[in-house]
Amino acid sequence: MRACILLCALLTPAVHAATCTATSGATHHSLLELYTSEGCSSCPPADRWLSQLPEDANVVPLAFHVDYWDRLGWKDPYAQAAFSQRQRARNSGPGWIYTPQFMLDGKDFRGWRRGLKPAPPASIAAVELMLTITQTPQYLEAKAESRPRAPDGGRAGQLFLALTENKLSSTVTAGENARRTLRHDHVVRELAGPFDASRAHYRFALQPGWKAADLGVAAFITNARGDPLQALAQPACP
Repeated sequence: MRACILLCALLTPAVHAATCTATSGATHHSLLELYTSEGCSSCPPADRWLSQLPEDANVVPLAFHVDYWDRLGWKDPYAQAAFSQRQRARNSGPGWIYTPQFMLDGKDFRGWRRGLKPAPPASIAAVELMLTITQTPQYLEAKAESRPRAPDGGRAGQLFLALTENKLSSTVTAGENARRTLRHDHVVRELAGPFDASRAHYRFALQPGWKAADLGVAAFITNARGDPLQALAQPACP
């Protein structure tokens, strides 16, 4: 029996795992959310604008593809009903939703149409975030921790983890964008949470067709009202 156990262990292929970490530091990093759809003819310019954001923009970009355009001829392969619900909840005050919509730290941001870059305040953050990801061919495990930097930093807040993918494209054959090839970055594949404000731990199961080298994880923490306090992103481990 012992010989069999030893032989089986020797025959089991080793699982390669890579680990990398990121820390937000004391500077506030804004959360930039895009609500978009491949079925919306006015959305491709917003997708391109998001892809062209410089790395030093001091924002963490997330593209949420909504599904309420799917009934009009083209089913967006990246859309999820949960993201449509999130957009509705984020707009519960105004009571309406539209695409493409950008939200910067929870507030409607329309400056992108005039070519303006998001200009989050260069302020000291109320919360510091630490993010560690461990990546294997089967899963991507993310652990995030928060550290208050002010007496009320992150109080009664919540942590979220988002698995994202870059360099995606679709050749659309129906709907408003028929005969167009659309390209996307920062696409949210899965949103996990909410977790307790102090720490979050989640294992994302990687699906066939997802490109491991183009994956990444974003962590963000909100206050009790749902306003983002801090955000942090870590691309795939090299």
